[in-house]
Amino acid sequence: MKDYIHYLQEVLGLQNVMLPASEPGSTKAHFFTQEGAFAPTSVQQKELVFLNILTQAKESFFLPEVRDLFDKMKTAMKLKNIQVLELDCTVEDRSQLPSELAQICESRVVVVFSSFPKDLGELIFKGPGKWIETYSPAYLLEDAAAKKVVWNDLQKVMKELGL
Repeated sequence: MKDYIHYLQEVLGLQNVMLPASEPGSTKAHFFTQEGAFAPTSVQQKELVFLNILTQAKESFFLPEVRDLFDKMKTAMKLKNIQVLELDCTVEDRSQLPSELAQICESRVVVVFSSFPKDLGELIFKGPGKWIETYSPAYLLEDAAAKKVVWNDLQKVMKELGL
């Protein structure tokens, strides 16, 4: 977490990094947009959420080289009329992630990007919508052979959304 905050301050030039307050007993998931911590005052309604689980600062959606590949992936999906939310996330207990995300956002489909996906390629019900875990764009920059796996997963999402 410290590395990510350092990245936000030093690389992106954010002066103040505010993290959402954690309640006692929470799993301490923190969600970030390019502007900083994501803590809406009401539950957001989106058709699609891209949730990028960070294990290192170099995996952020918002790094230029990762952003470039991620933008190409979204373009290939043809998401023109779809409401999309893009979040970086740090979390201690991934099993609680669906309930943590449901407190701030509801969506039809959540694509969870990770360097170490748990249920790779399975479109399953978690919380209010369907979730699919696949490799992150940052991982694809290091292992191009995984692009086919990710594209197959994104096609499942497109089918679910009627694209």
